[in-house]
Amino acid sequence: MDFYQECNTICMKARRICIAIAITIALSITLTAVAFFLLTTPAVKIGGWKELDMHTLESVRHAVTVLDSDGNTIVENYYSNNRMFTPIDEIPKDTQNAFVSIEDKRFYSHRGIDYVRMLGALKNNIFSASLKEGASTITQQLIKNTHLSGEKTFSRKFQEIRMAKQLEKTYSKDRILETYLNVVYFGNNIYGIGQAAKTYFNKSVSQLTVGESALLAGIINNPARFNPVTHPEQAKTRRNIVLQSMVTNGKLDADTAEKCKAEDVQINEIKQNVAFVTYLESIVSEAAIAMDRLPEELFERNCTIIAKAKKNEYTNVFNSMSRIVQESGVNWRVLVVDNCTACVIYDDSNMKNAHALLRQPGSAVKPFIAYAPALEKKAVYPVSVIQDEKTDFNGYAPKNFNDKYYGDITVADSLKYSLNIPAVKLTDMCGLPYAKAVASRFGIPFDAHDAGLAVALGGMHTGVTLKCLADAYATLANGGVYRPAQYVQAVYENDACVYSCPQAEGKRAVGEDTAFLLTDMLRQCAQSGTAKKLQAYKNVAAKTGTVERGESNSDAYCIAYTPKYTVAVWYGCDSGDIKIYGGQQPAKTVAAVLRALGDDTSFVPPDSVELYDIDCKKLYEEKAVYLAAPSLAKRYRTAAYFSKNNLPKRYSYGELPFIFDDPLLDGENFEIFERLA
Repeated sequence: MDFYQECNTICMKARRICIAIAITIALSITLTAVAFFLLTTPAVKIGGWKELDMHTLESVRHAVTVLDSDGNTIVENYYSNNRMFTPIDEIPKDTQNAFVSIEDKRFYSHRGIDYVRMLGALKNNIFSASLKEGASTITQQLIKNTHLSGEKTFSRKFQEIRMAKQLEKTYSKDRILETYLNVVYFGNNIYGIGQAAKTYFNKSVSQLTVGESALLAGIINNPARFNPVTHPEQAKTRRNIVLQSMVTNGKLDADTAEKCKAEDVQINEIKQNVAFVTYLESIVSEAAIAMDRLPEELFERNCTIIAKAKKNEYTNVFNSMSRIVQESGVNWRVLVVDNCTACVIYDDSNMKNAHALLRQPGSAVKPFIAYAPALEKKAVYPVSVIQDEKTDFNGYAPKNFNDKYYGDITVADSLKYSLNIPAVKLTDMCGLPYAKAVASRFGIPFDAHDAGLAVALGGMHTGVTLKCLADAYATLANGGVYRPAQYVQAVYENDACVYSCPQAEGKRAVGEDTAFLLTDMLRQCAQSGTAKKLQAYKNVAAKTGTVERGESNSDAYCIAYTPKYTVAVWYGCDSGDIKIYGGQQPAKTVAAVLRALGDDTSFVPPDSVELYDIDCKKLYEEKAVYLAAPSLAKRYRTAAYFSKNNLPKRYSYGELPFIFDDPLLDGENFEIFERLA
């Protein structure tokens, strides 16, 4: 009897525990449901969370027109992100079905949220202890693409759901799908179904086949993995999955699907940025900043922007470019400035928002932080001898590439070969505050963290844009007058001019003598230094720069200028084992652009500069610069440019028993790049 009573007691306790657990679970589910309802209800306002912005969604339909300075049309309807807006009635039903089948099969039956799919994703995430499944509907994806970041957090997800519910009450299903297809990303810097159809297949959306539609629908899940240009087989496999989903959802018959699956992936040869993407981004950005507006406002007002450049100038460079930049495998940007008019005539990249990209400049900044200050301060001549040796600057001990040092070397040659120790010595000699002040006059930006000598080698906290460097080198071409290049001439709204670009006033950065001496040094760099791939061009001054990151290089530059043009090229990557050097691929790209430009003008010394003979023996033996005496034999002389305001004070006499030789001319394989300490 006692046994049965004890068992009954145990059962009663177990029952009470189970009831308590059930009540707890029920309460938890109820509270979770209530919390979910409150957090995802648009009517409940939550501080700090974004709200649905209809202007952002409507901006998909807004465009600007861009004309060149002669009134020729560059782009009649330029939509943000280089899209081409396509109305829903011009998108074939098969194309719509492909996207709906693979991305959101219950799109036409839910009200923004697919709770069935969400519960399935929740179960999978619990079992995998991750957030890898999001169960986003097309409506949610549209909200994420236009309003939110891609971070995987509960906060972002709740905001996404709130706005998706609200959007479903405002837009029809066709309107939502139309907007979505016009903003979704297709890889290769392509946004929107219109641009995707044109770029990948060279046709309008209305001409897309079922197979092509399925291929495009497959890309958006992972644009890098299913990129039909770089991963055609994976793109094909994904296309076939889309086709099968269309069959499963009753949107395509099995026979048609099998025929489409048998088709090869035929992709149009992609020419990056045929529609001047980076150039147009820069034009809109500059116009918006000048007018103190957001870029979106220019699109909303359907503005017409007059560019300063001429379309034929841009087209000439574009059509004459080789395939070098397109096959590099890394990010790149090419910028061309007309020095005479301070106008950007070419700007191209394979990156979105390249105009705003800040990167470490490496030794591309050396002329402005090390050499210009030393020349301007009259502390050295280009032919002054400087010691290239291991040096510790109060705890900062930079190194040359491969830890190789050349001992006595002229200032000009140290720049020609981009040696690190001389650059730091010159900066230290002038004093960092003075050196930064001079570089700032060239438009080089510094922040409070740039307080050490590493800036002499381009070790900057924030970095610079490529245009910033182009403007600095154009300053040398303009005789030391800084005048940043511009994109925009005027902006019109409803045929009325609402902005006219004022004539850019130049500000002197350094004297004409300093600018010419530095230009002459950089001409030597292009002839026999790190930029020697440009040696075919006798009127070109150039500088390279390379930034090391771990076992690879993250940034590589070659910036060159003639009296008329400045050409700036950047290659970069943040990961991988790609070895890029400023004197290699970037220099080849610069050479291709110079061929297209065909400038044969020459640099002319200003009145403040004169060519003098110096005594090689004194230079070699005493490391001192003496003007050659009239009686010194010609074979013991070498000519060098000097500022008339900074001439050697002594003449020399004597004889040189041997010919002064350049110890660094060691063949075609010589390369220098900079290591950031």
